[in-house]
Amino acid sequence: ELSEVYGDDRANGAELRAIGTGRTRRFDADIVAAGDGFAPQLELARLLGVPIITDPALGHIRPERTIDGRTPIVGVWIAGDAGGLGGAEIALCQGELSAAGALDYIGRTDPGDLSKPRQNLERANRFQSALWDLYRAPERMTPTGATILCRCEYVSATTACQAIAEGAHDPAVLKRLTRIGMGRCQGRYCLPQALRLLDEAGYATSPEALFAPQIPARPVSIGALSAEKPEWGGHSESAPAMRPGRQLDRPLALKSADLVVIGAGVTGISAALFAARAGASVICLDRGQVNGEASGGNAGSLHLQLLSWDFGNKAVGDGSLQLRTLPLQQESIALWQGLEKELGANFEMAITGGLMVAENSKQISFLEAKVAAEARVGIQTQVIGADDIRKIIPAISDAIIAAAWCPGEGKINPLAATPPLAQAARAAGAVIEEFAPVSGIVREGQDYIVDTPRGQVSAQRIMIAAGGWSFQIAQMLGASLPIRGAPLQMIVTAPAPPLVPCLLAHADRHLTMKQNASGSLIIGGAWPAATGTSGQSEILPESLEGNLWVAAHTVPQVASLQVIRSWAAMNIDIDGAPLIGPLPGFDGITVAATANGYTLGPLMGREAAAAALSGRLRQDLEAFSMTRFT
Repeated sequence: ELSEVYGDDRANGAELRAIGTGRTRRFDADIVAAGDGFAPQLELARLLGVPIITDPALGHIRPERTIDGRTPIVGVWIAGDAGGLGGAEIALCQGELSAAGALDYIGRTDPGDLSKPRQNLERANRFQSALWDLYRAPERMTPTGATILCRCEYVSATTACQAIAEGAHDPAVLKRLTRIGMGRCQGRYCLPQALRLLDEAGYATSPEALFAPQIPARPVSIGALSAEKPEWGGHSESAPAMRPGRQLDRPLALKSADLVVIGAGVTGISAALFAARAGASVICLDRGQVNGEASGGNAGSLHLQLLSWDFGNKAVGDGSLQLRTLPLQQESIALWQGLEKELGANFEMAITGGLMVAENSKQISFLEAKVAAEARVGIQTQVIGADDIRKIIPAISDAIIAAAWCPGEGKINPLAATPPLAQAARAAGAVIEEFAPVSGIVREGQDYIVDTPRGQVSAQRIMIAAGGWSFQIAQMLGASLPIRGAPLQMIVTAPAPPLVPCLLAHADRHLTMKQNASGSLIIGGAWPAATGTSGQSEILPESLEGNLWVAAHTVPQVASLQVIRSWAAMNIDIDGAPLIGPLPGFDGITVAATANGYTLGPLMGREAAAAALSGRLRQDLEAFSMTRFT
């Protein structure tokens, strides 16, 4: 077996070790090619909803199926190595039996006598079992030190182990903190070793808690996937469900606090930080992990000008609240900048400016009206022509003739920005309890008793900052909040040459696009996703196709790029504007929910914390309180 690849900044050779004797031998080499074993391809089966299990004999994860290929999903069969490694004879027999099952399912024809393929399959399975017993390879060494665990993103074992030690106790969090599994292979090669490191650290992972399957299952060119779809208004609401996750038995660290914050996204974490700095005892509860839902799953745009669907006919209501939100977004972007400097962190934040492009006179008129409205609330934007646009984005489509330019827009990496806020909150004295879902809230005298499976905590003040799940938390009090979940999709391309140096949007299409430090384009624009039966948000093929069409229509070179991954996250749907302030009829209950959530996150958290502790909401925020609904 391969025991070491040696060299300095490149491979100079390899050391092989005899499995039986342990004797080693070195070979000088410029290139070392090593087989890493085989495992079933899971993505297509998981996209179809087939449950997955751990193979008891071989240890790898595989789809659940019977010996003849039938899965628990009606109408789905898996034949051959895609359902578990067995070789050609097993694949041949399973193919015949699966075909017979499929024909029977659609009522076509009698498959005839299947006793022979069944006998052959049983014999081949016995042979394979004996073969694996006789020639079972020794257990692989655990990756250590500088060993590269994820080749796509160049993540070492040391980096992964450090993240696990700092709280990445499941694959999804490990992925967010280290980028393991975010490259072209989507975790097919690095996931087994990542699971092994988690297991050895005491955090065994059930198959249901793996990365959510998303489309495409393999890198595909945008030109092959894109298709124009009709535009729409509003959001597609979805009832958020509980996704698979870990359960902890450890009791809560506090039994009482001055403030209980429910939700550990960017708003809740920011609230915990500023409340703790104000001297309050704070406990922040989340059913999952810090940054685990919308805050960690958004595209990282820092919006300052209005999005096209928040102005004019597409806007919810008359659009006035969305317009009044812009100065808050400007204030929050400045707060993000201040926090990055204060904490000595790297949020991967950049103020690049933003373009909203137009293709015809009607869209130009729309932009001119929008720019005039933004000027009335102090936001600097201007309409520029085609020549100026091409100085910023030379690759822009020839169809683009004008744009609204906002120099204050930019981008931030949510995976890099929220964790330092959580660290600062803990340093200020806040207690953050992950895997502590709130199961009930009752009033006892002056206090509220918050129930979780890990115990109770009492407080006179509660902040509901649970994003799309805030409605469910309010129901525990017998209250109703006008907050719903709206799952949205994001798409990432393979690294490309510089194409989009600023935030890019369209005046009449759902689109946001930016380019990250690695060269990948992040494509979004509020295209709807869905909530699957597992509780995880899922990409809709029609949204993927439509979003990609708009991107390639706006920047034609995008069509030649490959999509390497997509994901969906639960966004917040209110009325296009944030909701902050007291919950009427419930003393001590404060609500904090955002629109354009990541941009506004730290400001909403700070001001909600101040309102919760003082009982007073900042005057200019009164328009965003519950009074607008009552």
